[in-house]
Amino acid sequence: MQNLPRTEVKNLLNRIAQQDDQAARRLYGYYQPQLFGYIRFRVWNDMAAEEITLDTLFIAFDKSAAYNGLSEFSTWLCGIANKRILQWRHSQALAPQTVELDDEELDDARGGEWDVLARFEHDEALQGILLCMDKLPDGQREALYWTAIEELSLAETSQRMEVAEGTLKSRLFHARQRIRNCLARAFGAEYPGVQHG
Repeated sequence: MQNLPRTEVKNLLNRIAQQDDQAARRLYGYYQPQLFGYIRFRVWNDMAAEEITLDTLFIAFDKSAAYNGLSEFSTWLCGIANKRILQWRHSQALAPQTVELDDEELDDARGGEWDVLARFEHDEALQGILLCMDKLPDGQREALYWTAIEELSLAETSQRMEVAEGTLKSRLFHARQRIRNCLARAFGAEYPGVQHG
């Protein structure tokens, strides 16, 4: 996520606290697309990601005085988003699960080119990766997101997260180890890329 200068963010938040819609539109327009991408990666559901993104920004605007400017605004937003994501995941665990197919998948099924078992195995693997990522400490999860998904360099990521590159490398190393171990426990030898030591 690109960041506005912290002084500008603080100024916009102060204006939002005074009911300035233009300031709210400016912050929303700047951070919403990147925040949505971060959340969408975590929940794999467009509607839920949109809802969590809106909730996160609403909370940020409503609690604007809580942002002290010591961290990047995007880092603060991700912290709020992470709490909302955990709440959403908890609600999903309590709800009955269904699998929805789109028209393209149904067309493939009619053509005999569709392997329902492969689809479920693929979905299960993706869910396994997401669940393993959710078990990472926040710093490791965020480091992995910025480097692997947003494809930021180590220098950009360390600046964004406000940590030394050595600390970032350590977080990435431990994140990958934890995910590998988590997937090994979940899928064993059946999961591609999982090596047993």
